[in-house]
Formats: sequence, structure tokens, C-alpha cells
Amino acid sequence: MILPKLGLTMDEGRIVAWHKREGEAVARGDVLFEVETDKATMEVESATAGILRKILYDADATAPVATVIALITETADEPLPADAVTLGAAAPKPSLRADPQPRSAGGPPGASLRAQGPLPLGPSEPQPLAPSSDGDRVRSSPAARKRAQELGLAIAAISGTGPGGRVTLEDVEGAATAPASPATSGGERREPLSRMRRAIGERMTQSVRDQPQFSISRDVDMTAANEKRSQMGASYTDVIVAACAKALRDHPRLRARIDEGSLVTPDAINVGIAVALDDGLLVPVIGDADRKGLGELAREREDLERAARSGKLRADAVAGAVVTVSNLGTLGVDRFTAIVNPPEAAIIAVGRVSDRVVAKGGSPAVRPVVTLTLSVDHRVADGATAARYLSAVADRLERGDL
Repeated sequence: MILPKLGLTMDEGRIVAWHKREGEAVARGDVLFEVETDKATMEVESATAGILRKILYDADATAPVATVIALITETADEPLPADAVTLGAAAPKPSLRADPQPRSAGGPPGASLRAQGPLPLGPSEPQPLAPSSDGDRVRSSPAARKRAQELGLAIAAISGTGPGGRVTLEDVEGAATAPASPATSGGERREPLSRMRRAIGERMTQSVRDQPQFSISRDVDMTAANEKRSQMGASYTDVIVAACAKALRDHPRLRARIDEGSLVTPDAINVGIAVALDDGLLVPVIGDADRKGLGELAREREDLERAARSGKLRADAVAGAVVTVSNLGTLGVDRFTAIVNPPEAAIIAVGRVSDRVVAKGGSPAVRPVVTLTLSVDHRVADGATAARYLSAVADRLERGDL
């Protein structure tokens, strides 16, 4: 069982909890463990059946993607590779969650992640093993000990919040940024950035640094789109996602990305939706959005938002978007400019739909109008290309062609 890569930017994950013990039978589709990435905590299912023979990474340990973290065999007495036996002799015992949370019957279908099957350990690919801390004076994760050493902190002086009082990476980061004393705090409250906030900061810094961006805006009459969404029980976000996705059929340049000096244009038109959370945001993805009707889009968007807020997004629901739609209109924002979400090349910022006086047939009329702002990676497309795409989106909305 390897730690799967849950997105283009993921390079490691933290094992949150194991749901099976060594020696237990595993059925295909059983939840084996939970992993925390910079985006969310996900349940990982087994893609094969067998016996969980060896757990190589304990709960709270951090492992690089594609690392073998456990071994599953067909039978309980099947010989293990020699190097796996050697590693397993020093492997820590798994921390099994005492009260695993059952899946909600009302949650989205397939809310957990299907992991890749077990891979053999070969001599040409030695796999690192997270060292045990059970015998140490202070229980702590390998990542926490490494970070404490880098910061010059005594691990024994840090209070642990992990299982059994284990010191986690977050505990170390918190200790490093905590004020020295109330007298020197200046009346301020200091708290460490969460894993999600750090990831958002890194991604947005990367976007501004590596992607030369420009933005264009257009006001759109939403009369026809409003009638269509009312008929289908959809939201303004849904009709804009539909228009953006369908317009991408004829504007493939806007769904391309730069990858190692090449322009890559995927066939699938997957649209990301920015979902605000208490401490950041996630961008779940609607796959093949151009092929789905408005009602189906609305249902899938609701399911994705619910899963994002509960931390139960599937692996295929957080990667593969070619464009993102970010709607702040529900918060009363008239217009704004969004930063492109790498590796995508475009993002559409949606303001609120409000009644405005517009000219219709030479006479003033009141119409529901929204401002759409398209931000684009200038390496992928120029102003004229972006303008033609934004015009195609607006035309679909104004015709109700969704």
C-alpha cells in the first residue's frame, strides 16, 4: 500500500489514524487509514483484499507520496520480502482510532478515496521507515522532532496534542511562534498559521511569482440565466459554471496550462469551485462540467460543498480543474479580481447580481446584472483570446444557453 498523490502539488502526507490493525482481514473498499494533506483530511480505501501484514508508518507520522506505508498479502502466512521483514521488526505499532466515525448516510456518494494497491518492496527501491518514538522519553512524530531541531527547541518542553499526548508538527510550530511572555506580547494574540493557511500562502505566492497575469471584466445581463436557474432550482454559481464550461469547448487555449516549458491542453473540461471554509478555502472540481445539465451541476456542486466543509472530499474531487469559478457575490461584493490557481491558467471572479439601469432598445430598463472578471496567465493567452472567451461566456448567459 503506497501513499497516493492527491493533487499536483502534494509531496507528502500525514497519517492521521489507522482503521485496521496488523493481522486483520481487509476487503476491497474498506477504509484503511486517514491522511492529512495541505488541502483536507481524506479516508483512504483499499483497492485490494487480503491481510494487513505490516504497518510501516504509525499514526501522526509524515511520509512522502509514493512511499510504501503498509503491506497487504493474500494470506496470513505469505512470506514477506526480506527487507520488509527487517524494517517491520523495528516498526511501531499502529495507533488505531478507538471510536472511528461512521460515514454519514446523507453524505455524498463515494466520499472516500480509493488508494493504489500494494507494491512489492524491491532491493532497488528501499523505502524509509518512520522511527518509533514509543521508547523515547517524549512521544513525538518524526516530523515534529526534525522541526524542533531546526528551530532549536527542546522537544520535552512542548505540550503534545496528538494521540496519547504525542507532540505533533503543529505543536512545534505553535511553540515556535508563541509569545515569550504576556509582558512582551503588546496586547496581541499570536497563533501559528494552520496547515491550510500556509498552503494557500505558498500557492498564491507561487501564482503571482511564476504566472504573469492580467484581468479583464464584463457586465452581463442575467435576465435569461435567472429564468433558467429558477426553472431548474439552481444557483447563480451553477449557471456561471455551466456557461464557463460550455464556452471552453470552442476556446481550448483557456483550458491549457504550462508544464515544463510545454503547453498542455487536456480534453476534459473540469471546473473548480472555490468553497470558503472557516480557516481558508478549498477548490473541489466538477468533472466534465460541459457535458452536464444545469440540474445535475447544481446537485453535484451542493454535494461537493458539503463534502468540502466536512473534510470528506474524494481524491478525484480536488484535482484536474482547468478553470476555477470564485463567487463572492453572496457576500455582497460587487466586483473583484482573483489570483489564478496554479497550475490552471484562468479564474473567473463573480460579483453579486444586482438590479441596474441599462439601455434596452434606446430606453432605460432595470435588469439583473453581474460583473465577471477573468484573470489569465499571460504565458497561455493574450488579451484578445481572453476577451473572446469572456464574450462567449457572457453571450451564453444572456441567451440562457446553459
